Amino acid sequence: MSEELDYNLKLPMTHERYRIPGLNAFSMSAWSRENEPKEPPRFKVGDVVAITVIAEVTKVYADCDGTPLYTIDGVGNGIADRDGNMRLATPDEADSI
Repeated sequence: MSEELDYNLKLPMTHERYRIPGLNAFSMSAWSRENEPKEPPRFKVGDVVAITVIAEVTKVYADCDGTPLYTIDGVGNGIADRDGNMRLATPDEADSI
């Protein structure tokens, strides 16, 4: 019978639950996903955001550890809003695209 885990406890990264089978290594992304809560996405598809350029969010998804990522029209995929580096565009900025 397997050990029942309390999913509310923060487990050490070296816990067997995070061991990569066949390797003497641990999955940092699995540990982070379960033990480091991520903020929900600040933006939704269709929001116009200002980075260095004014662009539209066309997709919202998550990295393997749960970090919200965005596809930004004309900029690229996998854009993270680290340290609040994005903001909603002003109405005038949004009208410019």
